[in-house]
Amino acid sequence: MQCTMYKYTLEKKSLKHICPKCGKKRFVRYVDQEKKEYLSNEVGRCDREVKCAYHYTPKAFFKNRGQLYEPIIINKDLQPKSKKGSSFHSDRDLQDTLMDYDKNIFIIYLKTQFENKEVQKMIQDYQVGTASYWYNSTVFWQIDENKNIRGAKIIKYNHSGKRTQYINWLHAIQLKEGKISSFQLNQCLFGLHLTKKYQKTIAIVESEKTACVMSLLFDKYLWLATGSLKGLTKEKIECLKERKIILYPDLGKVGETASPFEQWKVKCNEFEKSGFDIGISDLLEQKATSLHREKGYDLADYFLENRNKKPRKIISTHQQKYIDFYLKNQNLKTLIDVFDLQDENGNRINL
Repeated sequence: MQCTMYKYTLEKKSLKHICPKCGKKRFVRYVDQEKKEYLSNEVGRCDREVKCAYHYTPKAFFKNRGQLYEPIIINKDLQPKSKKGSSFHSDRDLQDTLMDYDKNIFIIYLKTQFENKEVQKMIQDYQVGTASYWYNSTVFWQIDENKNIRGAKIIKYNHSGKRTQYINWLHAIQLKEGKISSFQLNQCLFGLHLTKKYQKTIAIVESEKTACVMSLLFDKYLWLATGSLKGLTKEKIECLKERKIILYPDLGKVGETASPFEQWKVKCNEFEKSGFDIGISDLLEQKATSLHREKGYDLADYFLENRNKKPRKIISTHQQKYIDFYLKNQNLKTLIDVFDLQDENGNRINL
């Protein structure tokens, strides 16, 4: 049987290498599928898609060397791979992580920003866990709408609530330790299991951290996460076709590649044409400073930075009641800024 396939593809394993540009261990290399070996040390993509954005393709590599680029393999004896079914984690795997929150740096950080009972509710809803077997890092379980446990992404945070370079997956640890012999990862949106519990407008962000923080701030929406900039796919949101969806992409650097907003805007238009009730927010694009953009801020970063800022002046006596509300609830200014809230007459509220 004749089969056509791409000769060079990004490595499918969870193995990461040192990025030639940023020096972080977040680099995925291209593999020559005929020779079953890496193409070159510098050919690949850094998965720090906003803060680094390094992507040296096989096409560019061969062009720079003045060599012919042949991206397609045609092999009469090659059989196409059959699509394997998804693997799932056991409920015991999940339950074993629902503890040790006093050692979980991310949870400890959240409790410095929000009330303890609010954080506990978020933990219960999203089933956020602790990987006591991997630096007491935070476990973000990917549970689909049918309660299948598709994956467990493990991220280590610092005491400022920032993600470190230490990222892993439970199945990768289990494979390395010989606890399982294989695992077919088929990701879903983080928080997807909550769609049957809450009939709210769906808000989709990139990172799991952002979804957790925004659920604490603005529970009018149900916050889900793609896990990465490239993680927004039609396959992942297909089960949300009857729901109202709003996309909240991160900010990105200007000039190097299309910004996260631009990339998600293209996808949003495609999804809308396919029958989805979907929109995209440009509020961060409108409000971001150059520093915010350089750092790749997301909605949670914007909120956490601005939540404790006091209004500088009262624009009119009509604003006094909002100032009074603000003094009682310092989250109000961020809610107004991020969601463009208006008063009862449809006027923009200014603080």
